[in-house]
Order: sequence, then structure tokens, then C-alpha cells
Amino acid sequence: MPANLNAALFSNIRYQKSNGAKATGTAPSTSNDGQWVMPAETSLFVAGRASENMGVLVEGDVGGAGAASGAGFLASLKVPMVFPVTDTLNVGVVPFTSGLGPAYAFEVLNTGAVGNHLITLVHPTEVSAQQYVQVGAGTTYNDYGGDAEGLGFFATDGDYYFTAAKWQPNHIPLNTDTPGTAQSTSSYFRAVMTPMIGSWDVGLGVQYFGGQSAVAGTTLDPVRTKAVAFDAQAQGILDHMPFGIYFSYASAPGTSAGEMPNLYNPNPNRKSAISIATELSAFANGRGTVELAYRKADDGAATNSSDNAETIGVTYLVAHNIQLAILDTKFTGDAHASSNPSPLPMGGGASGSGTQLTSVNLSIGF
Repeated sequence: MPANLNAALFSNIRYQKSNGAKATGTAPSTSNDGQWVMPAETSLFVAGRASENMGVLVEGDVGGAGAASGAGFLASLKVPMVFPVTDTLNVGVVPFTSGLGPAYAFEVLNTGAVGNHLITLVHPTEVSAQQYVQVGAGTTYNDYGGDAEGLGFFATDGDYYFTAAKWQPNHIPLNTDTPGTAQSTSSYFRAVMTPMIGSWDVGLGVQYFGGQSAVAGTTLDPVRTKAVAFDAQAQGILDHMPFGIYFSYASAPGTSAGEMPNLYNPNPNRKSAISIATELSAFANGRGTVELAYRKADDGAATNSSDNAETIGVTYLVAHNIQLAILDTKFTGDAHASSNPSPLPMGGGASGSGTQLTSVNLSIGF
């Protein structure tokens, strides 16, 4: 056993209500009827140092609404191998597999470049343009980046980090398809500057997704993995209160008739989004925060493609390991118009339809 073996458990319980039509007759209830999700997610994390330069992080999916049907236990795995070059510069190699996309290899910013680094995990695609675009096949609006496995490389010091990865859009432990023989032929590049500007901790970054791979199933389905993103954040003190502001822009080219589909956008036109989100520790001596976010997007469909979201949230740290969050998102744009025969899903884990989603979420982690 290593000298230190670190473990943590995370779970949450959620009530959500959307304003679409309620179920009738024997139809199953949805978030339009008011819906308890218990638990929404339960994950076990175990991490430790395997040797002087190697560590392991495992996330196990214990169960809940976030677990894939028939999925295995392994939600994420990374094995970072880190080597110091100078007193400040480190380089590393990271084999990984996850449902969080190739950014899982190495990421620091909280803009949504990787799906579990956000001001809220309840409404991820509503507060981050990167999360809006970086979702598998462009149809599942709450999967935090999509399946990915591969080999990442990184270099980091106090002022910047670079990441590169060869990867494929598969994560067999959470994929009920028959494992295929897909190759890691997609590319991922990430560059971030992390300067201090006065007393503000700042991040400025770019992401690039390129190449093509195959989605493993009973057959191998070839897909392009094309997208780009730009993001920025600043964290500091605003009038004696901790404050963070997060900006992101992302886009993915469309898929023309007869063309190999783009994993991030099966629609014919370019898919794009821009978002800004803020969080202020505004009350209860920093235990309570206020969150505001706006996302303007186009999903790339030929018609009814405008998809915008306005989110307001309040969180309160009930105890050291327990947080209560209330979030409300209003959706606008013709993608959500009542005249649209195929309205877009709202995201946030909603199972119903409509133009407004309210969530009350209790998170527990220790």
C-alpha cells in the first residue's frame, strides 16, 4: 500500500421542475410534473502515489441517474507520470479514460474546458459555451464532454501549461456497446497562460479538437472530431468578497449531406456558443454565493437553431461537506418556440420540455 491513499465520496439529491406540458394518462412523469432524482450521482474517488513520479486517480460510478444503463464501475481513470525539468517546470504523460472528454488528461481552468470544472454541475451546458459544444453527437446535453480515452502529454509551470493528446471518442467501462478495435487517431491541443495581474489570478486559453476516429460499437462508426474554443477567467476579491468571472466561446463545423459526421455537430450549419458566468461569495461570511450566467448559442440546425439561456443561482454551504444550491434557467430562441416541431432539450438533466427549468440540489462530499 502507498504511504498515502486518498479517498472521497460525492453524491447529490435533486428536485427539478420544468414548465412544459405535464404527463397525461399512463405516460411516465417527467421534470414537467416535478421530479425527484435520488441520487442524481454517486461517485467514489480513490487516488494515491504509486511511485516517486507516478500517481493514479480512479473515479467509480456507484450509481444514480448519471450512471449509464448496464455500465461498469469505472467512470474515470488517469495515471499521470510527472517529471521535473527545472524548479518550476514539470512535464508529464497521462494515459486516461473518462466520460469527460480529452481535456480530462490535464486541465486547471473553471470555464468548462473540462466538464467537472464549473461553477455548477447541475446546469453545465447553460453556463459554459465549451460544454454546450463539446457533447457527444451534439444531442446529449448533460454528458460533460463525451467519452474519451487516449494518451495525454503536458508541460506546466507557474505561468502557463500546454496539453496535447491522441485520443478516441470511446470509454468502454461506461459504454454498453460491444468493445471495438478503435484507434486513438483524433488530436487534442490546449494552451493556457496563467498570469497574476495585480491581485487577480487570470487564465487565458485555447482548445483545438481535430482529426477523425471511430466510435466503438457492434461496428466502428467513423466520425470527425472537429471543434475549437477560447476561454478566459479571472478570480480575485471584489469589495472584500471572493469573485470569479468565466468567459468561453466554442464552435464546431457542421456536417454536410453525405459527409462523415462531426461528433460535435451533426447539423448542417456551424454550431457555436458564447457564454459568460460569474460567482460572488456575497453573504453568510462567504458561505453563500450568487451565480449569474448567460449563454447565446446556435445549434447549427437548418431552421429553429437559436438557443439561448439565462441562469441565476444561489448556493449555501450548510456545513463543511454539504452544499445547497437553487438554480433557475430560462431558455429563449426559436429552438424552444412552441411552433418548433422538434424543440431542443433544455439540458440540466431535465426529462421534460418547456422554456424554464428550476433545480434544487443538495450535494454531499467527504
